[in-house]
Amino acid sequence: MGFVSNRRLSINIILLSIVPLIVVVAIVASILFSQAKQLVEEQVALTRGNVLSVKKQELKQYVEMAVKSIEPYYLDESLTPALAKQIVIEKLSQLTYGSDGYFFAYTWEGDALVLPYQKERIGKNWWEVEDVQGKKLLQELIKVGREGGGFVDYLWHKPSKKEPLPKLSYAVSLDKWQWMVGTGVYLDDIETQVAHMQNGFDQNIGKTSTALFGVMFVAVTVIAALGASLNLNVRRLANQQLSILNQQIIDSQENERQRVSRELHDGVNQLLVAVKYRLDNVDKEKDDTKKALELDASKDAMEQAIVELRRISKDLRPPQLDDLGLVAGIEAYINQLRERTQLELVFEHDIEGEEFLPEVETTLYRVVQESLHNVEKHANAQGVDVIMQREGRTLILTISDDGIGMPAKSLKSNKRKQPIFEHMGLQNMKERIQAIGGTFAVSSEQGEGTEVRVSLNMEFV
Repeated sequence: MGFVSNRRLSINIILLSIVPLIVVVAIVASILFSQAKQLVEEQVALTRGNVLSVKKQELKQYVEMAVKSIEPYYLDESLTPALAKQIVIEKLSQLTYGSDGYFFAYTWEGDALVLPYQKERIGKNWWEVEDVQGKKLLQELIKVGREGGGFVDYLWHKPSKKEPLPKLSYAVSLDKWQWMVGTGVYLDDIETQVAHMQNGFDQNIGKTSTALFGVMFVAVTVIAALGASLNLNVRRLANQQLSILNQQIIDSQENERQRVSRELHDGVNQLLVAVKYRLDNVDKEKDDTKKALELDASKDAMEQAIVELRRISKDLRPPQLDDLGLVAGIEAYINQLRERTQLELVFEHDIEGEEFLPEVETTLYRVVQESLHNVEKHANAQGVDVIMQREGRTLILTISDDGIGMPAKSLKSNKRKQPIFEHMGLQNMKERIQAIGGTFAVSSEQGEGTEVRVSLNMEFV
């Protein structure tokens, strides 16, 4: 009888301890995952909106650049209308950008004038042309163009894909000739970026789920062993751990949102403001030579802004890492840098065949990318050495240049002698390296260059 009573008592104690815990964990987990899902949706919507906004600005700038390039012929009264139109058609046909970017032109009646990749359509009337969803896209483009310029979204065949994909176009009107001129960009890369982001979030949620159920299993085991006397303490501990996990997810999502927002706007705004002021100067300037100089400077600034926006978009998830791996990805980026600069770049490594976690590869790639970008933009250097090597079980990454060095005020120290970086890019790199358990240091002297040094324990990467 005593055995039966003790067994029943044990079962009752276990049930009274475990069942409430399971209920509490289930409720907290559902709230946690609901909040995480909402944060993911908000982050995806914010990223999609930001990238789409950048695409719109890029399209508008391309069209404005094209109009500026043909404006001398469009406004030249010494040319006959037929000759001027022929010159403009040739100029627009030759203007391309990226792998698939081009400009198109139609009359207000729908006659095709410029279509670089579909020359068989030139000279024909496409007023009634529709996309696969039945949208009369040409009529809408002409309409927004005549209204002062605007955007139209539709599905169209991508030259390199030969299949209908989402596309966004911007069109303006040349009223004197009753022409519509525009260009478009395909939006499939936005969804690719969003898919990468969602996959990353799904992985994080999966890890959190594993950790959550692991905590619950440990808590249940302890409660079963210790009995009802420990039930309240274990439940309180479990709730505290769940709260910490919840806060960590919220903090990480908020930090990621701030990083994307900061990188999307860093530097680009200044370039665009500079372009605006230079274009304002063009309107006020009487001297043709100075006008040309201002226009050239405006084009250079716009090209820099385009390059910066593309870099930021790629930084959301560097495609080289997925396709090539860490070493090959860094080599590909350095080769791109060699093509556009005069820097003497050296990349040495002894980590061939080493495998790292995806977040470690991304962090190391971005540190190299940001460091080389800083050298290119600020250091006035002749050469840069990128060295990635093993010292025992420690991975050492150094990026050193022979440039002008950094001002002393950019490297400060607090009371604990920990470096506080005034430069936002350096602070971002430091936080990323610390997030994967590494150390980050910068040493620099005026006139003697700068060295960025990263150390990671390879047992944990």
